[in-house]
Amino acid sequence: MRSLDFAPVRRRITPWAAAMIGAAALAAAFAVEEAVRVDALNDEVEQIQAQLDQRQRAHEREQRRRKSMTPEQKRIERVVAAQQAHTEGSALPVVDRIERAWSPDLALTSLSVDKAGAVARIEGGAASLSHIYQFVERLNDGHTERRTGLLQHRAKVVDGRTIHLFSVNVE
Repeated sequence: MRSLDFAPVRRRITPWAAAMIGAAALAAAFAVEEAVRVDALNDEVEQIQAQLDQRQRAHEREQRRRKSMTPEQKRIERVVAAQQAHTEGSALPVVDRIERAWSPDLALTSLSVDKAGAVARIEGGAASLSHIYQFVERLNDGHTERRTGLLQHRAKVVDGRTIHLFSVNVE
């Protein structure tokens, strides 16, 4: 006869099955983490793209504005741009050049700046004519496109000492 077994069948999780379930859970967690990271990167790309589009539109607006400017407005814009203050020094490049070339051997008595800071005229005095020539040479150093000229010089005796007066034009 047949034997009857009335004991219930017990299902057990084998160690291999537990390992497989654990590996599947880790893989699912890794996939979710990567999906979240990809979403964050996509959001960042969209934000950067929006900023780029905004800058492009601003650039196009500025180009349209410049095209529609009259010649007088363009001239005024150039003058204003030439007078813009630099990050260091004065607002006028010609004055910065004079400051770099000056030495304590010279006494500057007058400085006049014209043409929106493009041209300057300097008057002063020195104990020696060589100091004046060196000053003009330092003004010319590294500025081949700019002209600096000694307009005049003369000697004057004051209290028994000879003072050399000069006028220099810096462009």
